[in-house]
Amino acid sequence: MTAGRRVVVVGGSIAGWTTATALRTRGYDGQITVVERETRCYDRPPLSKTALVDSASIDDLAFADAADIAAQRIDVVCGRRVTELHVAGPSVVLDDGTRLDADTVVLATGARARQPSFPGADLPGVTTLRTYADAMTLHGLIGRRVAVVGAGLIGAEAAAALRTAGSDVVLIDPHEVPGAHAFGPTLAAHLHAMHAENGVRTHTGRVRSVVRSGAALRVTLDDGAAFDVDGVLVGTGVELDTALAEHAGIEVDGGILVDDAGRTSAPGVFAVGDATCRRSSGAPTPSRGHWDAARLDGLAAAAAIVGAQPDPRRADWFWSDRYGHHIEVVGDMAGAGDEVTRPGIHPAVFRVADGRLLAAASVDDPMAVRAARRLIDRAVPVEVDRLVDPGVPLRTLLPRA
Repeated sequence: MTAGRRVVVVGGSIAGWTTATALRTRGYDGQITVVERETRCYDRPPLSKTALVDSASIDDLAFADAADIAAQRIDVVCGRRVTELHVAGPSVVLDDGTRLDADTVVLATGARARQPSFPGADLPGVTTLRTYADAMTLHGLIGRRVAVVGAGLIGAEAAAALRTAGSDVVLIDPHEVPGAHAFGPTLAAHLHAMHAENGVRTHTGRVRSVVRSGAALRVTLDDGAAFDVDGVLVGTGVELDTALAEHAGIEVDGGILVDDAGRTSAPGVFAVGDATCRRSSGAPTPSRGHWDAARLDGLAAAAAIVGAQPDPRRADWFWSDRYGHHIEVVGDMAGAGDEVTRPGIHPAVFRVADGRLLAAASVDDPMAVRAARRLIDRAVPVEVDRLVDPGVPLRTLLPRA
């Protein structure tokens, strides 16, 4: 089914790219144009993992090569920014003055790294990690001294990658147990301990300042501790890119407000990915900011654009890699319910409420998380005693067909 003559997708990361390709899969035969400010439409998760260490080319990270793009009949405009969105039409204007009229515009504007505010944050050698260029800057610090500020997902992964590649790393975070919101307190503590076990110095505190000290950068914390390093990576969160929507008069409340299919308050304008916030019966629910959540947004929007029913939304899922270990999480480990633990070399943790599994996280056991996701999606009753028993495979808790 064809929904119109052109869909313009603003942003070519996973949410935007999935929207474009899913439109073709759904049978849309109009024109599809993806506008991406960088030189390629590429995958971001490897930036804090393999790309940082291996110096992979941006073509290695690209979702498709020129032949694949041509085969899908997607027009990709890279190296250009959308500077204006007009909801009447709708249409967008690029930074070179080009105007693209459309039947539907999809905003996949994502987020940008939050810029640090401490004195010295603008010095050469202090960087964030959000783009391929950022990853290549950090690649130049392999084997050197690095301070990583912020031990969330990006900071922890980058610290692990740099340390594994031979850098001398100090990891700084204001929390004794970083990552509890993502992994729950038990697994977060276990994962944070991996840093020290692998030779990363961890320090609890906040950065007071960064100054140039000879050839080095001196990072001073609020408790007076100081570290001389060759580079500083700041990974203290992101800021949602909602400017186009706001300037166009589209409703924004902690993100671009959308329904379950990505429709905004402006007819013909959808939004997907990190920059969105879903309308609900209570307070709006912000995007989880994870790769799979953004991908599912793109699939739902593509279905709605062609007038189809989106597939049922599964429980949120994400992964992280560090020191040769693979961590997976399904559901909200900071949500309702009680945390229970399945003991092991790496503990598996679960959140349970009223006899139902709400979230799960494990290390090097993706099959357990796959089974947990099915338990959550199907709202299968669980017995806590069996859930925490290492001798009971999670898949056996699923009812037989």
